[in-house]
Amino acid sequence: MANMDYPGPCQSCSGIEGCATDDQRQAAVDHYCKGLEMELNAWKARLYDVLAVDKDKSTQEFADTLDHIKSTVREMEMLVETMRNECPMSLTGPEAQMAGMLNSLRTHYSKALSVISPGYFGG
Repeated sequence: MANMDYPGPCQSCSGIEGCATDDQRQAAVDHYCKGLEMELNAWKARLYDVLAVDKDKSTQEFADTLDHIKSTVREMEMLVETMRNECPMSLTGPEAQMAGMLNSLRTHYSKALSVISPGYFGG
């Protein structure tokens, strides 16, 4: 399981600013985005039980938390896609944005787990 406290999978983000060609920068951004996708997939696996809860049978507070989790995951996916398409010169902004989204996801995931009945887990 991925380290959910790790704010991003970039080995050396400063390397993108130092790339000599656009191809090298695109390769560095692609590498960064692949790492983000791996982190996001790990989160989706962790969130599986939370996302599988029937929203109609849950409290309004849990439904709101679930909507926020789903929205945050979609925002993260859109950020990765935007980075791939735009190939930014610097990852400082997107990396800070992703770190904020991961923090929000952690917070709402913990909140959801405190509300879910233990009967939702397991086989």
